[in-house]
Amino acid sequence: MLINLFEPRTMMKAVERMAPVHTFFKTTFFKNIETFPTKTVQADFVKGNRKLAPFVHPKIGGKTVENTGYTTNIFEPALVAPDTITTADDLMNRLPGEPLYGGMTPAERAAIKLGQDLAKLDEMITRREEWMCAQALITGKIPVKGEGLDYEIDFQFTNKETLSGDDQWSNDASDPLLDLKNWYEQVQKKGLVNPDICVMAGDVANRFTQHPKVKDVLDVKNYELAIIAPRQLPNGVTYVGTINQLGLDIYQYNEWYLDDWTDPDKPETKPLVPNGTVLLLSTRANYTMAYAGITLIDEDGNFYTVEGPRVPDSWVEKKPSRRFVQLNSKPLPIPHEVDSWFVAKVM
Repeated sequence: MLINLFEPRTMMKAVERMAPVHTFFKTTFFKNIETFPTKTVQADFVKGNRKLAPFVHPKIGGKTVENTGYTTNIFEPALVAPDTITTADDLMNRLPGEPLYGGMTPAERAAIKLGQDLAKLDEMITRREEWMCAQALITGKIPVKGEGLDYEIDFQFTNKETLSGDDQWSNDASDPLLDLKNWYEQVQKKGLVNPDICVMAGDVANRFTQHPKVKDVLDVKNYELAIIAPRQLPNGVTYVGTINQLGLDIYQYNEWYLDDWTDPDKPETKPLVPNGTVLLLSTRANYTMAYAGITLIDEDGNFYTVEGPRVPDSWVEKKPSRRFVQLNSKPLPIPHEVDSWFVAKVM
């Protein structure tokens, strides 16, 4: 029996086997994947405390303590659904790299183009997911802007600070190591976790390694308070060094995205980590990448819902004859522990 390449189940298998575009924020922090068969996702936000066990008299017995509370929020992730079109000309003309003579049949070209289209659409969604993860961590909010959409998802994040005057790291009178230590302790106090990764924008990383007080520490003999040893890593990440006193690895993240929604007439390429920004993060904190269900309609007019990170779809239109291939996703990065990281504007 012939296999229909454009049947949703066949495309679903192809997408599942596809190698993902690895990204730093998503793969490092939002490692827990949860899918929902509903259009909404549910998230519990927990804030711990440092209450001590009560002293009790042996003849009186134990004392009941209140359960630690939590807040449950329900979010409806926005639909991300890029599509692409295949026309008859696409299948009759040779593909890039195809031999001029003795090439492929239209059916063979259709199979190859389907794989290329799915890969392209998957990369676009993955880049959007990485942008959402960055927004959640850097601002504590995810703005959702598109045709007919203009709202934001707010995680009520408050662990942030903007330096001014002599405290800015561009000034030699500032003390970057002391700032990092203070922010580190604030996350320990409020978030009950130890940050183990510091992510810096490119301009901050350059200034940090050249700051007089940082260089002075690095010159101390026989005492490895901090080590600076830049090393290139995948996904636009550069390992800058380690502050051994805090157990904090420092990375520079060079990644960009095309902002074509703020001013559609003048699209602008922007850094994923804005200039002057520093993040202290913990890989042990509880973050989730959640996906809501995708509802589609079959050729008989029946609606059905699919649960998964990626849901492909395809349909045909005539006059002119063309086939659409679409990849659907409803992603939402959720940082459950909103006190487990810190963001600072240092320059």
